[in-house]
Amino acid sequence: MSNSYATGDVTGIEDVGGLLGHTAGNVSSCYSASSVTGVDKIGGLVGYNSGGTVTNSHSTGRVTGGSEVGGLVGHNLGTVSDSYSTGSVAGEEEVGGLVGRNEHGSWPAEGLEGTVSNSYSTGRVTGDSLVGGLVGRNYGSVSDSYSTGSAAGDSLVGGLVGWNHASVSYSYSTASVTGNEYVGGLVGFNYPGTVGNSFWDIETSGQSTSAGGTGQNTTAMQDIATFSDADWNIIAVSLNETNPSYIWSIVNNVTYPFLSWQQI
Repeated sequence: MSNSYATGDVTGIEDVGGLLGHTAGNVSSCYSASSVTGVDKIGGLVGYNSGGTVTNSHSTGRVTGGSEVGGLVGHNLGTVSDSYSTGSVAGEEEVGGLVGRNEHGSWPAEGLEGTVSNSYSTGRVTGDSLVGGLVGRNYGSVSDSYSTGSAAGDSLVGGLVGWNHASVSYSYSTASVTGNEYVGGLVGFNYPGTVGNSFWDIETSGQSTSAGGTGQNTTAMQDIATFSDADWNIIAVSLNETNPSYIWSIVNNVTYPFLSWQQI
């Protein structure tokens, strides 16, 4: 599916999405402004991506559900890239601003891995447990992505990822984060995963600790040296410009890093 959109409200129980309930194919250059409500595998654009790709797409509507609830994709077993979500997300567990549960395949989906890259989320995220500004629970790969919306829950709450079981790299969060147990500015709980070359803003998050990543103040988070010293693919640009030859652009000492495909 490509160059398509939806705007009506959508309600269901399982595999519910603003545009598609379930896909194993390719979704590109699509968007949804739908308000989506359901119970399990609920996404602003796609409820369940069981091995397909979602690229150059976005969602803006409110998403509400029980488990595996994401602003763009509820349950991802494929690829999400160059995409974003801005709507608020509310659920009980495995709740993420972009993806609720980023999965690693087992039988009968051996070899598949949920991948989130070059993407971001800005909406407020609330839930009980496994709450992340970008991904609620990560069993796959998260790279070159960021979150800015607030993340609030009871346990396992992170500005970027609630619980990381696998890999987070070259990513950051400025989200305000609140919770009671296993709470982190970037990652709430990290086992047995790895977090590399990633940062969170200790001032905007209200959190001085994280289960992974490096905390920085706002000044450092807007300084290209913080990221270039960590081997990010980043370039300084002038205001209202981007450089698509690099993954990241930044107006030095003015903005946080942003993805070079974004229109700033």
